[in-house]
Amino acid sequence: MTALLRNILEFVQDIVNNYGWAVIIFSLFIKAVLLPLDYKSRKSMRAMTALNPKMEELKKKYANDQEKLNQKMSELYKKNKVNPLSGCLPMLIQLPILFMMFSVMRNTAAELQLDQMYKWVAANFLNGETGELLKLDNEAVQAVLQAVKSGEALKTFGDPQGWLWIKSVFQPDSFMKTVIPTMEELSIMLQQYGDKITPEVKELLTLYASDTNQIASAVDLAVRENCGFTTFNLFLNWIPISFPKNWSVYVNGCFALPILAGVTQFLQTKLTPTSADTSSQKGGTGAFMKWFFPIFSVWICISSTAAFAIYWVFVNIWSIVTNFAINKYLDAKDKKTQVVTEKEALQP
Repeated sequence: MTALLRNILEFVQDIVNNYGWAVIIFSLFIKAVLLPLDYKSRKSMRAMTALNPKMEELKKKYANDQEKLNQKMSELYKKNKVNPLSGCLPMLIQLPILFMMFSVMRNTAAELQLDQMYKWVAANFLNGETGELLKLDNEAVQAVLQAVKSGEALKTFGDPQGWLWIKSVFQPDSFMKTVIPTMEELSIMLQQYGDKITPEVKELLTLYASDTNQIASAVDLAVRENCGFTTFNLFLNWIPISFPKNWSVYVNGCFALPILAGVTQFLQTKLTPTSADTSSQKGGTGAFMKWFFPIFSVWICISSTAAFAIYWVFVNIWSIVTNFAINKYLDAKDKKTQVVTEKEALQP
């Protein structure tokens, strides 16, 4: 299934030639396919909400007889043609898709960045005759480092797949992240995805990331100098924050997508109907989820690629729009049914 999702995403990317827009089109396609299930879920949850008063009566009446309570609940569901599990079906389907998309975009980002770094390192720091990395004091290396400091090196880095304000969708939307992966980030990618690249690519990048010739750390320093990063710590020095003075070249984003993810997740939760009034109670499960999911959305989008954050945000936006439309439609339908029922009751 993961391979299928990746093939579909790459097919869309080949058409639009931009990974960010491909993710949006793909996310809307997935949600459109699942729309009938969303409608059925919303309808079922509204029906469950309408049954809440009768359910509470049964709970009080049969508080000491669980078997009888279950029987009466089952009869109530059957009489009103309500399936209490149908509201969970879209979530059971969408959660695996969400996890698979996270895996697809993480793997794709790592593989493409490793390939891009390999081409850049081979073109700028490799001795074509010996196949070894050049020395740090080599004139060609120093010229490249100077180009990195000035920002000119990005022209030779290849297409980082930018989208709107984001310079590379394969890096998080964060002002602490840069288009060119750091030595530390490269080492982590090699550890996690080294088996997915060719031995030639892995060998050169491993040598570069090992910093034997100190080129990798010099590149990191040159990038930081261009960005003008100032580092300070929060919460008793537990959380280091790097803030750039120059946003124009390497700084990848501004935390907009994580914030949008949190806001849209909160709005989606507010628009999602609940089947029990306990959600509005203090300390209830619903109250916990109302704040947990938005906070979790911000955290996961800060630590993930911008491509995945784009997917998360636009899935939320789609859900907000469709939830609003479905609720309006069901409200109108219920109102129409109520009018018809009242007319029939008035007939002699």
